[in-house]
Amino acid sequence: MDKRKIKTKRLIEMTFINILSEKELSRITIKEICEKALISKSTFYDHYVDKYALVDTIIQEYSNEFQKEIHERFKSVDEHNTFEVISGITQGMALQNKNLSTILRVTGTDSSLESNFRKILFRESFAYFTSHPINKRFSREFLAKMYAELALASIAYTLSNYEDKELINQQADFINLLQQAIIEKL
Repeated sequence: MDKRKIKTKRLIEMTFINILSEKELSRITIKEICEKALISKSTFYDHYVDKYALVDTIIQEYSNEFQKEIHERFKSVDEHNTFEVISGITQGMALQNKNLSTILRVTGTDSSLESNFRKILFRESFAYFTSHPINKRFSREFLAKMYAELALASIAYTLSNYEDKELINQQADFINLLQQAIIEKL
């Protein structure tokens, strides 16, 4: 893809997220996005059909990145470097706090970032529990559901406490210890 198109696309997305952090999606206009990004409407429409396609694209981009991170997170269990991977994910989220918090609040579209994250967390944890020997005391579906909900709570905590590096490290340590306890006891 042409570098100019990539830069323009990023500019539109960042401008949109900045506006979205200040007002609801339903109140944002294409004209407003174009004025703040200093582009023409035709340039906007070269990249997106409408603002809903723009938000869907952003949600998909964050979801794709999250999918990769969570996949690596479960690989890290076998590679015995879970703490480092979880720390990297939480620190990355802390750095993207404003954008993630803004996109997580979006409603009124076909999909939401939170529902995508929940599905990814469930799928990846279910796949892990299915492919690894665990005690049959709890169903894999139950464990995956609990994992997804705990991870979402952890994400919310990260985003609300992103400035406190010590709390973020404690959180990563707790998740790592919880994982070890689950794996050892199951």
